[in-house]
Amino acid sequence: MVTENTLCVGILCVVIPLAFLALRVVFVLPALRVNQDTRQSDSTKGFVLIRPGAQLMILLGSGGHTGEMLRLLNKSNIGACSRTWLASSGDTASLLKARDFEESNMTNPSSQIHYAELYRARKVGELVVLSILSTTKSIYSTAQKLRELPLPDVLLVNGPGTSVPVAYLLFMLKLIGVCKTRVVYIESLARVHNLSLSGRLILPIADRFIVQWIPLATKYRRAEYYGILV
Repeated sequence: MVTENTLCVGILCVVIPLAFLALRVVFVLPALRVNQDTRQSDSTKGFVLIRPGAQLMILLGSGGHTGEMLRLLNKSNIGACSRTWLASSGDTASLLKARDFEESNMTNPSSQIHYAELYRARKVGELVVLSILSTTKSIYSTAQKLRELPLPDVLLVNGPGTSVPVAYLLFMLKLIGVCKTRVVYIESLARVHNLSLSGRLILPIADRFIVQWIPLATKYRRAEYYGILV
């Protein structure tokens, strides 16, 4: 028969870890932070992507995401960083463009470069039931792939569906203290008044959430605005 003391000890064994987990979430979750107003009208001011020497992970995507990302990176300071390029399975064109970008723009031979494919989380126009199955498979596949790659200091994404599993897996690793990855999300230029589905899902865990139109900067409290970046 369970005694009162045993019951109290059992409850404490459950409550205390949950309390520490809740405190950790409050400490780590970017959505709970009070951010200063970072909206600016000049894209040349205040937009520093990543510090030299850091490990950067970049997710590319079809449908214009890769083109926007590479135009953005042309204006940023990633030459002194180690870089991991990710693309969805079947998107060989994006990885080829990443290799071309490296050959044309990067001149630091000491930087470590990695390329990897991830299982696509969701196809455009896919049924909800099928998208749930494909996203579940993507989460498992991405978790396996992250074990083979260096964990980044910064994850840079701009909206492909596969960005959601990657961002949340790295956030969970940060939550338990395995890494310190900062998630930087840059909303697509095509999004003027409303966020994409990926943007809405990643907003709570993004350390920096950057938009390219004033209506979005006005609508979302944590959005940063520096003008058109791509």
